[in-house]
Amino acid sequence: MTHHVWLSTKETEDGPHRVDWMAYRSRDEFLELLALIKSLGDQINSIWMHELGGIQFQDLLHLPFKMRRITRKSPHEHKMTAGAYWQIRMLDLPACVAHTRLGTGPISFNLALTDPIESLSFEETEWSGISGDYIVTLGPTSSAAAGRDAGLPTLRASVGAFTRMWLGVRSATALSWTDQLDGRPALLAEFDGALRLPAPTSDWDF
Repeated sequence: MTHHVWLSTKETEDGPHRVDWMAYRSRDEFLELLALIKSLGDQINSIWMHELGGIQFQDLLHLPFKMRRITRKSPHEHKMTAGAYWQIRMLDLPACVAHTRLGTGPISFNLALTDPIESLSFEETEWSGISGDYIVTLGPTSSAAAGRDAGLPTLRASVGAFTRMWLGVRSATALSWTDQLDGRPALLAEFDGALRLPAPTSDWDF
């Protein structure tokens, strides 16, 4: 098997159907699966699916806003929705940073990291989060180690906000406006220029 799509539905007659997963290896296989789904349109009125990583489906839709108006409040309503139903956070800062390779930099700074899990009590484990002071370098080779250097600028961040910046979810400047991340404007601008990463997306449900 090279590529396939799996659909499910509660309304077998005319849908809506749901694409539970899709697997492909190339552009041609991807387009072939989309053509297969489209060919079902003679019987199935609508199909719901997750937007695939790196693909924006609106590029493939004809008159998307017109169809949205026409089908409003219908069982086969034409719409796009967004939901944040999963969360990623660093559990080992030095290990994560060590695997970072950037085409710019290096950027060295103090990181004053807070971790909300520190306030919780765990009797079964000695691990209590990763809050603390670190000296971090991001660049072609990257590192993070416990400590503080008075000659370096300081970034203050929660583990959630720093993880979002590190993954490229949002720019450092944007996170300084809306999340728990704070530093000098010049340092944030350095991050904005260095961490130009593809938006992280998940193709499969966890």
